[in-house]
Amino acid sequence: MATNSEGRQATCRTAASTTGTYNEDLLSYCAGSGTFNEQQLAKINSELGTDHTTLGEALTDFGRQRGPNSTATQSEWGAFTAS
Repeated sequence: MATNSEGRQATCRTAASTTGTYNEDLLSYCAGSGTFNEQQLAKINSELGTDHTTLGEALTDFGRQRGPNSTATQSEWGAFTAS
């Protein structure tokens, strides 16, 4: 069984057709500009149609909307399917 990080990287690799490090794969999937966190924030906001200003808020909202239950916290959002 893959860890949450491994699951996230695997889906990003598939969606972006990359084979880099965790950060490289996620950056390729986000395909934006700015720091790693800025790109991840922009991608999550785009996916959810939201305008969060911090990555923590965005990850928590993402977890609650896409997680296994509606009370998921930032640390519980786990693996996701990149599309």
